Amino acid sequence: LGETPLALQYPSLYSIVQRRDAYVATVLQPTPLNIQFRRTLVGNRWDAWLHLVRRLMDVQLSQQPDRLCWKLTKNGEFSVKFMHLDVI
Repeated sequence: LGETPLALQYPSLYSIVQRRDAYVATVLQPTPLNIQFRRTLVGNRWDAWLHLVRRLMDVQLSQQPDRLCWKLTKNGEFSVKFMHLDVI
């Protein structure tokens, strides 16, 4: 969902999720969603969760292998440092 990892887009949720290493596919496949939090979702966390779920409703996962896209730096060059920062 965009260029930024979900952990960075939703830090309040990531900080309380039980399994930080879970794949999106593992969470999305079953109904209800296969995710557990260490705290109750109230206030801003509840709003963040609803926002994330609404965004995920349109996601269609495939069995295609993931691929790494190595972007250019702002000056148009490839950089190992830039790729490293992008992957994390």
